[in-house]
Amino acid sequence: METQKASSGYRVNQKSDGSLIGIEVICCNKHIGEVRFKDGEVLSCPECGIKHRIKIHHNHFHIDRDNQ
Repeated sequence: METQKASSGYRVNQKSDGSLIGIEVICCNKHIGEVRFKDGEVLSCPECGIKHRIKIHHNHFHIDRDNQ
């Protein structure tokens, strides 16, 4: 069976007490950076231009991908 790396993905970094620090972003098979765990933070991919945006709600968060 052949394994393949995902072309995009996210990794959540946290402190030892469990609080979230930031989210590392992989897009177009490359690590493009990290956004702080803060509502509205955005990171754009230099390859394809997709914007990765954090939206925090009272008990969960979303990571949206915006092509525009």
